[in-house]
Amino acid sequence: MRERLRRWIRPATEAALWTLLGLVMVAELSGPPDRPPFLEMCVLLLALGVAAALRRSLPLTAVGVMLTGATLQTSASVLLLVPNSVISPWLAVMALSFLAGTRSERVRPMVATVAVACGFTFVLYLLSGIVLGSDTRTFLSDSVDWMGGALAITLSTFAPWLFGRYQRLYRRVARGGWEIAERMERSRAAEADRARLRERARIASRMHDSLGHDLALIAVRAAALEMTAQEDPERRRAAGELRTAAHEANLRLREVIGVLREGGEDPGDGDGAGGGDAPEPVASLVQRASDAGMPVRLLREGPDPDPATPGGGVVYRVVQEALTNAAKYAPGAEVTVRVVREADRTRVSVSDTGSAAEALLPARRREGSGLAGLRSLVEESGGGLDAGPQDGAGFTVRATVPDSGVGRADGGAEDGAGAWETRRAHSEAREGARRRLVAAVTVPAALGLGTVLAGLGLLAWVGVNTVLPPERYGRLSVGDDREQVERVLPRFDYPERSVPGRPPEPPGARCSFYLVRYENGLPPVYRLCFADGVLVSKDEIQRFE
Repeated sequence: MRERLRRWIRPATEAALWTLLGLVMVAELSGPPDRPPFLEMCVLLLALGVAAALRRSLPLTAVGVMLTGATLQTSASVLLLVPNSVISPWLAVMALSFLAGTRSERVRPMVATVAVACGFTFVLYLLSGIVLGSDTRTFLSDSVDWMGGALAITLSTFAPWLFGRYQRLYRRVARGGWEIAERMERSRAAEADRARLRERARIASRMHDSLGHDLALIAVRAAALEMTAQEDPERRRAAGELRTAAHEANLRLREVIGVLREGGEDPGDGDGAGGGDAPEPVASLVQRASDAGMPVRLLREGPDPDPATPGGGVVYRVVQEALTNAAKYAPGAEVTVRVVREADRTRVSVSDTGSAAEALLPARRREGSGLAGLRSLVEESGGGLDAGPQDGAGFTVRATVPDSGVGRADGGAEDGAGAWETRRAHSEAREGARRRLVAAVTVPAALGLGTVLAGLGLLAWVGVNTVLPPERYGRLSVGDDREQVERVLPRFDYPERSVPGRPPEPPGARCSFYLVRYENGLPPVYRLCFADGVLVSKDEIQRFE
C-alpha cells in the first residue's frame, strides 16, 4: 500500500505544480478587461503544456520549449510590444531545468539551448539599436542591459540544472550506502554459511583421515588374527566378526562423511594437512600400519619431508589415504611406499599388489570421496595426483607435492571484491555529488560576478572616454574650426537626454555634451555648439538632483 502510494505521490505533485504555474501565468497576463492578451496567453500556456508533456522523455527539449516562450515574452515587453513582463514563465523554466538535471547527464544540449536564447536576445538588441539609430556610446552603454538579461537567462537555467544534477548524484550516494549495507549483511551471512560448511568439511576430513584409517588398521589386525587362529574355531569366529564389524563401521563412517560433505567444501580446506590431527613423519605412519599386520615397506630417497610444513602435511595425507584404501580394498596385499625428495618437491607413490577379491570389483571402485578430496588438496598445493590400477594387478597412487604448498584463496574474496567495487562506486558518486554541489554554487556566482564586473568595466570605460578635461576645454575658443576642436574631444559625447533643463541651443547650431569629470551622481557637463563648421558656443552646465 505504501509503495503504491509512493508511486502516485510524485506524478500528483508534478501535476499540481504545472497547474499552479498555469494559473499564476493566467493571473499575471490578465490585463484590462477590454483588452485581454489572448494571443500572449495562448502562446505561453501552449509552451507550458508541451514542456510538461516532454519533461520525462525529452527533458532538455522541454527546457528549450519553455525557454523560447519565456524569452519571446520578455523580449516583447522590452520592445514595448506587450504591456507587461511576467515572471511565471521563468519559474517554469527553473522547474524544468531542475528536473532536466535530475534526469539527464548531457551537458552540451543544455549549453547550446542557453547560448541560442542569449544569441537571440543579442540579435534583437542589435536590430533595435539599428532601428532607433543609437550611436556607439548609447549602444555600448545599453549593452549592459543586454548582459543583465543574458545573465538572467543563464542563471534561471544553469543554476537549477546544476542543483538537479547534484540531487541526482545525492540520491545515488544514499542508495549506494544502503546497497553497501545490504551487501555487507549478505556477505556476513554468506561467510557464516561458509564457516559452517568448512567446519563440517573439517570434521568429515578428520573422521575420514583418523577414524577411517584406524578402522582400516583394526580390520587388518582382525584379518591377521583370523588367519593365525586356525586351530581355535571360537577365536577365529570372533576375529571374523570383528573384521566384519570394522568393515561395516567403515561403511557407515563413509555414509556419515558423505552427509557432512554435502554442500560443503573440499576436505582439504583448513590447514595444509587437510584439517586432521597434527601429522607425524611418514616413517611412523608406515610403522603403525606394519604393526597392525599390513605387509608394507618404505623406500626413501633423501630426508623425510617435515610434516609441520604445508608440503609435508600433504605428503602425509597422500600416504595415509593410500594405506587406508589398500587396507579396505586389498586386505593382505603387499604395499610399497616410495618417498623421493627432490630440490623443492617430494614425489610419493603407494602401490599394492591387489587381492583376488578386488579383481572381481569395478576398476574405479577405489576412487571414492577420499581420493577425490585428496586430489583437490594436492592440486591446491601446486602439485598433481594420479591414481589407478597397475598393469596386471594392484593399485597405485602417485603424487608430486611442492615443499611450499599454496593454500586455497579465501572463499570470501569474490564477495570482498564485490563489496570493494560497491564502496568504490559509492565513494566516486559521493565525490561527484560534492563536486556538483560546489559547481551549483560557484558557477552561477562566478557567472554573476563576471557579468557584473564586465558591465561595470564597460560603463567605466565608456564614462572615462566621455570626459573632456578642463584644461582642454579651456584651450577652446568660440570661432575655432570644428575639425581643430574635434582633435581634443573625447571618443564619445554625453547623451543629450541625460541633461534635463539645459539652456536653449543657439539658432541653427547643433550641440554636443561632455562630462567635466567621471564620478557617480550628476557631475557637471560641457556643452559645445557648432554651426557652419565653427564653434559658436561653449557652456558649463551644472546638474542637480
